[in-house]
Amino acid sequence: MNNVVFTRQCGAELKKVLKETESADIFLLVDINSRNYCVEYLNLGFIPLNNRIVLPDGEHNKSLENAVQIWQTLSERGARRNSILINLGGGLITDLGGFAASCFKRGISFINIPTTLLSQVDASIGGKNGINFNGLKNEIGIFSLPKYVFIDNWFLKTLPQRQVLSGFAEMLKHALLADEGHLAEIMCCKLSDIGSEEFLGLIKKSVDIKNAIVSNDLYDRGMRRVLNFGHTVAHAIESVAIRKNLEIYHGDAVAYGMIAELYLSVRRFGFDEKRYEAIRNFIRDKFPRYTPVTSTEELYELMLHDKKNERDGVNFTLLRRPGEFEINQYCNREEILEALANI
Repeated sequence: MNNVVFTRQCGAELKKVLKETESADIFLLVDINSRNYCVEYLNLGFIPLNNRIVLPDGEHNKSLENAVQIWQTLSERGARRNSILINLGGGLITDLGGFAASCFKRGISFINIPTTLLSQVDASIGGKNGINFNGLKNEIGIFSLPKYVFIDNWFLKTLPQRQVLSGFAEMLKHALLADEGHLAEIMCCKLSDIGSEEFLGLIKKSVDIKNAIVSNDLYDRGMRRVLNFGHTVAHAIESVAIRKNLEIYHGDAVAYGMIAELYLSVRRFGFDEKRYEAIRNFIRDKFPRYTPVTSTEELYELMLHDKKNERDGVNFTLLRRPGEFEINQYCNREEILEALANI
């Protein structure tokens, strides 16, 4: 799977890899935040200013228009098949940059350097790249693996707490998919220690859980769908936010989505109700309280567009207990509306 490098000296590791790589030119994709806070740390003065592409931040910028901007820069600057695009930033940058690189000249290499916790444990790994389209999240995309992913938790010290929580939601999801022991470890960890060697170890565990699943199903035909736990509801919430130009953090949406889908797990597979309540209370304590972005009916209608649906109803991944899951579980409208009402 991904060639993932866990390091606390990202700049030195990156230069070592680039020195060993025969590439025509190196290009850099950043957003405003990663340009301001991360470029200097990596000491990227060897990349010409004309080979740097700066995008505004925000999920609504993961668009076809910005993909076109990347292609135009690559084309105008004479990028060739052996050029490399370095994606330095959060999920917006790694998703969009990976998509643009994979399409340009039928594919040039790209390196992801995720700078947010969410992108370190989720967006930058696994080979899913894409853009939002027609008001729907990740509607257009491609499977393509980065040449390298560099994960350095120094970057996390530049983040506001809300962004740290956004990534922590994915770590909680991975723990629920792993086992009781790792779930307990995640629920006890201190987010004040995100820059420590110990927290880098928790990030590695989270990445290893995801990669173990992805390695058996890169193209999302079967078992990889377990990683969508919490995301069927979350993507509907995010699609409404995109349409209404609301700021909803991905991790917040996933956290709310996990509450709803754990509720379905209790009803469908007898997931322990006391454990469900403990996790729900943990999420409500850590994350901002859910404020509905629209009616439950509209969220349900959006879920009917989910890419996993292959027949009537909405396709979910549900849990029997931590570490034991069931994919391709179709729930009906009444079940889903009841679950949404219990967020």
